Amino acid sequence: RIQILFESAMLKTSLFCCYIFSLSLLSGIKAVNPGFRFQVTQKGINYARDVLVPIVTDTIKTTKIPDISQRVDTPVGHIHFSLSSIKINSVDISHTSVKLQAPSNVIGAIANARLSMHANWHYREDSWPHISDSGSVDMSASSISVSLNILVDTDSKGQPHVTPKGCNFNIGSLSVKFHGGASWLYNLFSSSIESTIKDQVKKQVCPMVNEEIQSDLNQILATVDLEADIDDNCYIDYSLVQAPFVISDALFVNGKGEIYAKRRPSECPSPKQELPHTVEDGHMVTLWVTEYMLNTAGYAYQQADFLQYNLTSEDIPEKLPIRMTTDFFKYFLPPLYKAYPDKNLSLWINVTKPITFDINTAGVSGKAEGTITWFVLDGDNEIEAFTLDAQLDLCVNISLHLGTKSEIYLDLITVEPYIQLKSSNIGNVSVDALQSFLKLSRSLIVPFINGIVKKGIPLPSFEGIAFSGFDFSLHNGYIQIYTDVKYDPSKMLDDETETYTLFDDSFECKIKLSGLAAVIDDILHF
Repeated sequence: RIQILFESAMLKTSLFCCYIFSLSLLSGIKAVNPGFRFQVTQKGINYARDVLVPIVTDTIKTTKIPDISQRVDTPVGHIHFSLSSIKINSVDISHTSVKLQAPSNVIGAIANARLSMHANWHYREDSWPHISDSGSVDMSASSISVSLNILVDTDSKGQPHVTPKGCNFNIGSLSVKFHGGASWLYNLFSSSIESTIKDQVKKQVCPMVNEEIQSDLNQILATVDLEADIDDNCYIDYSLVQAPFVISDALFVNGKGEIYAKRRPSECPSPKQELPHTVEDGHMVTLWVTEYMLNTAGYAYQQADFLQYNLTSEDIPEKLPIRMTTDFFKYFLPPLYKAYPDKNLSLWINVTKPITFDINTAGVSGKAEGTITWFVLDGDNEIEAFTLDAQLDLCVNISLHLGTKSEIYLDLITVEPYIQLKSSNIGNVSVDALQSFLKLSRSLIVPFINGIVKKGIPLPSFEGIAFSGFDFSLHNGYIQIYTDVKYDPSKMLDDETETYTLFDDSFECKIKLSGLAAVIDDILHF
């Protein structure tokens, strides 16, 4: 009967070890074009293993195993047996490996692990004469080996899902030593007890581990939040568009990477481009930011009615020699001043089409199209004077803030404005002079637009894990960002942020803009 209790204690401990190890494996064909891709290389898998093994070891050492108590039938009657103060003295699981295997499998193994435990035992016969005995026991197991094969998949909602595909567990040797009471007698039969415990534990560990993976682990994965708010208008969806897959010792995770308007979420009609299955094994992680992902941002903010702005005199800094009056614009727009002299103005800026982006080996550019309606303010009345069709050719830089909460920022470098008259209530209006004025004012337009669009796009984040280091390469339709990860919650990673910019002054679409003082001089001279 003592044997039954030892089997139970060893089984619970073995199950715990296997379950914790299976959690550590989860870092992760027909191609599906994603908006965002996350790739983990073998270097990243090895780092995760090296970080997790000490954590798992410490967790096992400090685990409180509950007392075991049960009644058993024996030829001499009912016996009440208990095993208490169960303590794990030492754990050694230093020999580990984690490998990726096509199509979507993670193979993990522990070899030559060792475990030692100490506990107190006691039994008492229920009926008279209530024979009892007690003492302690030391158990040590060595040459413990575990191998797990887990298939990483996705469910119908795009959440990651895992399925156990194979499990092997073995205890090379087990030693049981009794102390106290009639231990001298029990120790005579210890080899028989050890053999039975090994057989029973071996039979039960893998079925129980598989059950834990199917239930508990998938419940945890089902709670992973794959949506993140950008601001009050939009959010991004990183749900998986297909099962993760393995190619060339790297785990590829294809995410939707689509931005939606909160009020009117709808699919962006822009086409998705095909991504190659390249592996850059010098870093732990590679991120693919696609042209489609950026275009969904333009589409979503259009759907959210965010790309509209009423420009008034309050938006113009006092230090600038620009005034929202017909008097200021009389040299640029003489018919406007003639019709409404000395009146205040407001401009209704409306982006009528989603902003689109183009990524190629030269950089990132974009295009915004819309209308600018000029209103004359006459007391409480707004009088529509004329409307311009406008197009802005955008030169865009991308910067990243990397940490436990990482974000991508789109920074406008410069704009090239083009305008033409669409309609007028004040007769024919020549826009040539206004076009020249806008070109001179590009250095003012850029910070103004950047001030409006100042929120970053959040990248997928994981508690306690931060991206660190940076490199990139530009391709037609996407950017590859190479980075590493680090895990050290003791250093409060939430307060650490690394900032990187993709392009420097040699970026070919960057136009050298004048400083503020030079712009003011140019405008006054003009």
